[in-house]
Amino acid sequence: MNPATAATDLEFVLLSDADFEAFAVKHPRNSFLQSVDFARFQRARGQEVELFGVRRAGELVAAGKLNYTTTRLGYKVCDCAKGPLMDFTDPALVGAVVGLLRAHAAKRRAAELRISPNVKYIARDADGAEHPEAEDNRPLVAALSGLGFAHQGLEMDFVNVNWMFVKDLTGIQDAEELIMGTSYRTRKAIRKAEKNGVFLEQASLETLDDFYSALSRAGEEKGFTYREREYYEQLLRTTSPEFTKLMMAKIDIPAYRESITERLAAESATAAELRRDVEETGSKKKANRLKVVQDLVDSYERSLKDIERFPDSVGTATVAAIHFVCYGDEVVCVIGGTVQDYIYFNGATSLYWGMMLHALEKGYPRYNFYGTFGISGQNEEGHGGYEFKKGFGGEVVQLVGDFVLPVRPAVFHANRLARAAAGAARTVLGKLPLKRA
Repeated sequence: MNPATAATDLEFVLLSDADFEAFAVKHPRNSFLQSVDFARFQRARGQEVELFGVRRAGELVAAGKLNYTTTRLGYKVCDCAKGPLMDFTDPALVGAVVGLLRAHAAKRRAAELRISPNVKYIARDADGAEHPEAEDNRPLVAALSGLGFAHQGLEMDFVNVNWMFVKDLTGIQDAEELIMGTSYRTRKAIRKAEKNGVFLEQASLETLDDFYSALSRAGEEKGFTYREREYYEQLLRTTSPEFTKLMMAKIDIPAYRESITERLAAESATAAELRRDVEETGSKKKANRLKVVQDLVDSYERSLKDIERFPDSVGTATVAAIHFVCYGDEVVCVIGGTVQDYIYFNGATSLYWGMMLHALEKGYPRYNFYGTFGISGQNEEGHGGYEFKKGFGGEVVQLVGDFVLPVRPAVFHANRLARAAAGAARTVLGKLPLKRA
């Protein structure tokens, strides 16, 4: 069946929020970017959003959320980020849906159509090595090119993330099995944070300033781009508490200091008693026990020294803040980080671990660490973050990327030429010598 024949069996329709969500949330390629929650949020921010479906004999076989943006010069783009939601292994369906989308975008006077299917490019393992025997969707890139799309490449995209690190939670029964799937270093950090009293709290409108202060500070220190405060306020106002989770890791400084002091006193007393017994009896068993206890004493003393810079007046400190989204088949870590002053408390580790437990409890089969850099080598930017994520277990996921289709070719190519000319002009101006006054 060719696309033209398939299209005669299909009907393009605009969907209600309820009809779209019923299809999208259960689709195997679902994404929070293709959700009613995110559509409500974008509408509240003044963005033009449509929810479309394609029906065959009354049954939905494809759907997607379209966003329209228009430049000051009137150039209009129709974008279906992480969509459309359909069976990309069916060439006839893909061709027919693309044809219907192109016709609809042209009707809406869009000059170009953008899609970015939520489909793996090729299967990879935790180290990023390719495994085409497991999954290989490179033919899809060629198929979309044959339909008129220009592939935008496979590099990391900050706007529409296509390199991620993902942990499969399928079959994991409980927290103990989950933690045993992490590295020794990660397990140690998780248990240390729990022992030290790090706790998690979900931000509300009333506590948003606390979250945003930590997020923005971490962003400035680490150099990642974060949104304005109003962005997160609008998320809280327009999406569900399960969809948007602005999570904070916190530590009560006075309580922590008191706990460490008490533990130090107890272990110091035990060490003194063991030391006397060893001197009197020469017991090797107690000598070994003394070494273990003395290591704890030393550790608690270092901990007290480490927090000398935090007086009790600090009270409860927010040590890390991360924006998570829970939707469909996954919990996604969108963006966030640790405040450097408090890195000792392993706040990001606590947040990742806490949300993995949430995913396990609620039945989400995937935990998505999202945008991941530095996979190819330790000298690459972001490699440390990639290694940190690897400690939790998982695999590198590379999506097929973005595709652009000219809908109004004359306008499309004129815009490309204008942008190229503007870029060249900026380059020339940048090279001109500055005149002294």
